[in-house]
Amino acid sequence: MGLSSLPFGYTLVVLPIYLKEIGFLEDAIGAVMAASAFANTVALIPFALAADKYGRKTFAALGVLSAILAYVLFAFMRDLKSLLLASAIGGVGLAGGFSAALWTPAWTALLAEKSSPEKRTKIFAWAQGVWTIALTTGSAMSVLPALFRMKFGVTFQGSFQFTFLILAGFALLSGLVLLSVPETKQGSHDSEKGSSESFFRLKSLRQITKFSVTFGMVGLASGFSVQLLSLWFNRMYNVNEAVLGPWFAAAEITSLVVVPVIPMLTRTLGSPKSVLTTQGVSAVLLASMILSSSYEAAGLLFIVRNFFMNISWPIQQSYLMGTVTPGERASASAITSTIWGAGSSVGPLIAGYLLGANDFFLISAPLLIGSAVYLGSAVGFFFFFRNIPPPEEATP
Repeated sequence: MGLSSLPFGYTLVVLPIYLKEIGFLEDAIGAVMAASAFANTVALIPFALAADKYGRKTFAALGVLSAILAYVLFAFMRDLKSLLLASAIGGVGLAGGFSAALWTPAWTALLAEKSSPEKRTKIFAWAQGVWTIALTTGSAMSVLPALFRMKFGVTFQGSFQFTFLILAGFALLSGLVLLSVPETKQGSHDSEKGSSESFFRLKSLRQITKFSVTFGMVGLASGFSVQLLSLWFNRMYNVNEAVLGPWFAAAEITSLVVVPVIPMLTRTLGSPKSVLTTQGVSAVLLASMILSSSYEAAGLLFIVRNFFMNISWPIQQSYLMGTVTPGERASASAITSTIWGAGSSVGPLIAGYLLGANDFFLISAPLLIGSAVYLGSAVGFFFFFRNIPPPEEATP
């Protein structure tokens, strides 16, 4: 996961600004980012159902390897149709396109399979830590194109081509590592197989539906405020990817301290109240960024915002895995992620249009809308699940 997630941090920072520098307008940039989320949304459920039936490792490996094609297209193509195709295939921002649709639900279920109920939240917290390291490293790689140009005399286009090909190499390594992971075949677990077959007879559908509502709101908020955040910095403070890369990296690396915090927080407050607190605070900090007098001040707020949001994310993932039957985990992950992707695909389209304006309020609107939706999601999560603790939090 760490290797396959490195490009997410890079594209989140670089891609919107890179597309602007090669001549695309903000609405087209929003469409490229949205294409990844749209493709991810369409493909998640069928791929997850197939993964539950035929084996999760195979789909996870195919997913990370398929991203290689996306990075090759980004390296050598500059027309809008090719860039939309590359985005749809995968590895863009937080959505990941068809590639992530293949590997994310399968990987989530595979990780849950390897975790005991008592240690599942801790394992997902560590996974969040690895994700953080990957996003940090990917964000820090934003300086590579400028470094290639300054130190080695590479052309502007060549500097980005080399970096995208490096990302393709990470995808290849990730697939090779994943192939070595052993998997327990679903057919050997009769109870899990039965749970999976009965899924659409509403065994877990009520829980998944409620979770999908709050998680879909997180996707919508992310699409508005995070997917094009580097472009917001560029419009507000006229800074490029080389300047922003270290700030985005710092926003992720400081969140590594959440790994030991998450289990303690859920033991003290429980999952629903923990999500309400951490995601609510992150929403307020996100909205506060528009009042910053400099990109440094906005960057500091973003760092603190990420700290709280990176606590909330694994708690929600672990909660879902703990409250659905084991054989439905990949399907549950896919359905909720599909709703997340639907929201995430809408947000960049509208945010790109707003960021093309020259009015302070319109440029600030994506962050304000995103923070309001994040807050609504946190409140909804608490009210939906405050009386439904996962097994490890239930009172004996």
